[in-house]
Amino acid sequence: MGYFADHADQINFQQFGSEGMEGIRSCQAGGFWGVKSHFTAYEDEPALVSMPTGSGKTALMMLLAFGLSEKQVLVVTASDVLRTQTAAKFKQLDGLRQAGVVDDKLDTPSVATVTSRVTDEETWDELDEDVVVTLPHNISKVYDSDQYSDSIVSPPEEKFDLVFFDEAHHIRAPSWMELLETVDSAKRVLLTATPFRRDRQTLPGRMVYHYPLSNAMEERLYQPLSLTEVSTYRADDPDSKLAVAAATELADIRTDYSSAKLLVRCDKISTAQGLEDVYSSHGLDVEAIHSDRTSKQNAETISALQDGELDGVVAVGMLGEGVDIADLKVAVLHQPPKSFAFTLQLIGRVTRPAEDSDVAATVIADPDKLREAGVDDVVKRLYHEDAGWRQLVPELVDKYIETNVAATTAGQDALRGVNERDLQPYRSTRLYESTESDVDLVADVSLDDDTIVYKLPRSDEVFLGLITEKIDKPTWGTRTPLDYRQYDLHLYYYHDETETLFEASSSDELSDRIRSQIVSDEIEIYGGESLVRMLQAEVDIEYQVAGLANALGPSGSLPSYKMYLGDRVEGAVRQTDAQAFAQGHAVAEVDEEIIGISNDQGRVWSTGREGIGDFISWCQGLAGKLEKYEFESVAPKLGLGEVRRIDEFPADPVYGTLNPALQQLDVEINTSEVHEEGGWQPVKESALRDLTYQTDEPTAVEFSYTPYETAQSLSGTYNIADNELTGQLANCQFRIVSRNQTSEWTGEMFFNRYPLYFCTGDGTLVYNGRGHKVKQELSEVPSTCFVEESKIDWSGCATWGEYSFDDNDTDAEGLIHVHAWVENFIEANGENEQILFCDHTTGEIADYVQFEPSQKRISLYHCKACKKSKKSGARLEDVRDVVDQVFRSIAWIRNSGLPKRIRYRQENTGVEGFKLNEEGFDEIETRFQPNEWDFRVYIVQPGLDHDKARTRANINTLLLTCKEWLEAVDTELRIIGDPNDQVVEVS
Repeated sequence: MGYFADHADQINFQQFGSEGMEGIRSCQAGGFWGVKSHFTAYEDEPALVSMPTGSGKTALMMLLAFGLSEKQVLVVTASDVLRTQTAAKFKQLDGLRQAGVVDDKLDTPSVATVTSRVTDEETWDELDEDVVVTLPHNISKVYDSDQYSDSIVSPPEEKFDLVFFDEAHHIRAPSWMELLETVDSAKRVLLTATPFRRDRQTLPGRMVYHYPLSNAMEERLYQPLSLTEVSTYRADDPDSKLAVAAATELADIRTDYSSAKLLVRCDKISTAQGLEDVYSSHGLDVEAIHSDRTSKQNAETISALQDGELDGVVAVGMLGEGVDIADLKVAVLHQPPKSFAFTLQLIGRVTRPAEDSDVAATVIADPDKLREAGVDDVVKRLYHEDAGWRQLVPELVDKYIETNVAATTAGQDALRGVNERDLQPYRSTRLYESTESDVDLVADVSLDDDTIVYKLPRSDEVFLGLITEKIDKPTWGTRTPLDYRQYDLHLYYYHDETETLFEASSSDELSDRIRSQIVSDEIEIYGGESLVRMLQAEVDIEYQVAGLANALGPSGSLPSYKMYLGDRVEGAVRQTDAQAFAQGHAVAEVDEEIIGISNDQGRVWSTGREGIGDFISWCQGLAGKLEKYEFESVAPKLGLGEVRRIDEFPADPVYGTLNPALQQLDVEINTSEVHEEGGWQPVKESALRDLTYQTDEPTAVEFSYTPYETAQSLSGTYNIADNELTGQLANCQFRIVSRNQTSEWTGEMFFNRYPLYFCTGDGTLVYNGRGHKVKQELSEVPSTCFVEESKIDWSGCATWGEYSFDDNDTDAEGLIHVHAWVENFIEANGENEQILFCDHTTGEIADYVQFEPSQKRISLYHCKACKKSKKSGARLEDVRDVVDQVFRSIAWIRNSGLPKRIRYRQENTGVEGFKLNEEGFDEIETRFQPNEWDFRVYIVQPGLDHDKARTRANINTLLLTCKEWLEAVDTELRIIGDPNDQVVEVS
């Protein structure tokens, strides 16, 4: 049994909690029981104790030794000065005797101080003292190097059963970590004074006890500290100027407290030696303590300071950690420390109350050097962690902390230590059209029980600034107990003249919920017709990014969205782009500022961050552009069509899809509100199906949507006049999973942020209540698009029957239906080795897919019958469906998955399948390269008069649009109709 186990019965640990034990500080008792209880459950895990500097950590180590050790105790300290002081305190049980915990007659433990490298096991065997105090340099193998002939020998595994790491904020250093792992068979206790929760969480071990600074102030472990700023800017001798201030301050303090002493701090040994002379020239006797001096010399200097023989000491670097003297009342920072932990240590050394005196301590420093060292950040973090710092260092807190950010959530404290002027949001904002009566920026905002809301002091009738705080889980661990604290900034500015609400938020999910509480009615996000005003300028602009949104729908050669990036990319946008694409987002240099816009997001952004005031000014500048360029609706220099607000569809919607931006996101849908078997599932499909549009009600389009293969279909109706989606799809829930967080949305919120896309027959891309018109270059469908008259003979065809007849249709006797006619046409006009596949059923690629291997040509045929009771002409009802099919088939043009899709259709859908040469298809399937083939698309409609189709405006426009869609994917259009009045009315 060791010394501490032998004498443990002489200490009544149960009295620690009683009022009679006035000598034991509450933090020492709390730390003792915290460590004791920890090792009952986690014996192999280090215990971490956080107590303020000067609260008696060394005495706590002694108490724990009596309570836990049966062998020897090892103490690892950070400096030579600390090593000497710790050994001296253990030898005298200093702190325990004064507290009355041990009897004055109790024998003291034997203590050894290791001052050189331990390089053999015999040295460890000879160290049989009860307590061994050392530095990592002496016993950590990390300090082995070529300059030493012998390697360090680590402490024997069973020699120590209790190891203390004092000043444990050093523990992440390699030498400390190596020791911590080496002595893992012992009980390990880490003691630190660092006040930051975040820092403590990075230390190994489990936090078993933390003593707040506010409690230390109440217990009078500390007293308030004042700040004396001395600017040394342009001073001939900055050090001398600080020394003069120190001499004056020390003399003033000594009128009330004659024993007051001085702590001078610098970074370099050479500087310390010079400061001895500087202070001497001003009548102060100081000596330096640093690593070039021996342990004995440093100890003698501190002893002389304690005995009143010196006015102060000059501490180099972190040696100030060891100056444990209550009479230190003035600290002079010739070079402020950059370490959070050491800042605390230094403050702690000069704020301990002296016996029988309430004299205040002070810190003297150059304010510019304080800022350079980041002391303002230290103070903000200190105050954010513990309000007691305002009591301890009121002048420092008041200097760096402005008005607190108040909490609007009931029962919550202010967000301490956060200055509004330190907030620097990105210059990025969404714009909403809103009247003044719609917006209430002084409204109280309250979210859910898990979210705390803080309001910025600047907030008024036209500006609202909020910070939200919530506990969230990482996206990769939503089912784990892991969580983190998430802060978000939300800014709202209302510009009365343009009736615009500007919104900037770091959380889309929370911003939607906040906005719902500050606006009284549904407000509409700005569209491209307004945002293009941000790109207008008095001088030429230069684009860095030009984003183009597909107005025709996806295909193998026509992406749903494409971007040009580089310098002056306006020159890269081709004329053919304007036939298939509408403007998407853009980034350009405008009036010497980088400006970006995103049409479907209603967002404007620029580069960099700035303060709140500058952010408001930036929004005011954007509002000025809204006014100045009110009548501009086209992005300059790109050559694209205009953007305009519309309240009805300009032509039949022929294609619909989810927002292309969602293709870059992980989106999930929950259909449980509309289908019983619904739940969260990934969204796999984008296309909207079964578009139904009433020409007598051109404001709305109905559709169905199937989000993934096994899902039930969802209905939806989009009303462009109200810019509103209704139906089952709108009642679903959505969530977007990103690397940082998962955000959930109602259907209304989701489609407000990511509006649906519709393409119309006249080449307009419609979304978010706006029409984005593509440019069409031709005025009339060319005659070359129509198959020549000599190849078309409808005389043997019942043109009113697409692929079958009614049994009682006697007029069809002896005639073939349209599909049979098309098969004959293909066989007669195609090459000998051609392949023909019939795909006529729901979800078809086309009615017929023809491969001509020799010519490397693939043709898709879309067939419709005409009205039996009408002769050929140019009627929209005859053409609309077949053009819709053409539009859908664009997705398979130059698509490498086409053969695989054909094989799937053959094996799974019950289609007729191959009509010609299936064997030839096998060879194509194995090595299909879509870019090696030319493509054609045929429209077959016997009721379409060739001449009238070109002269009837609406039919010509629809066919012309169809032609340009196909040209955009490098595909030819061919039309088989009635070239010479062959199709007549059958009564």
